[in-house]
Amino acid sequence: MITGENEIIQKENTDKSLQNKRAASVNNQKIIDSYDYLSNAASTQDCTGLIPSAPQNEEELESYNALYKFQPPKIPNTKADH
Repeated sequence: MITGENEIIQKENTDKSLQNKRAASVNNQKIIDSYDYLSNAASTQDCTGLIPSAPQNEEELESYNALYKFQPPKIPNTKADH
């Protein structure tokens, strides 16, 4: 191969690597930001005893969550099973 071609291939690989790192960084920041529900975890207005028994259906669970965000966010699994 000609030296110039090697340099072009290396530059393309470096660009792809940087793009992957940036995409991963953006995704990681979204996950970190989604954990803001923890900011009210131990406050003076803590809703201790909010749910006296397990919710009977999804609507009831959503209703509790609308009052007080106590559940962690659902993060989809992006890794393939081996």
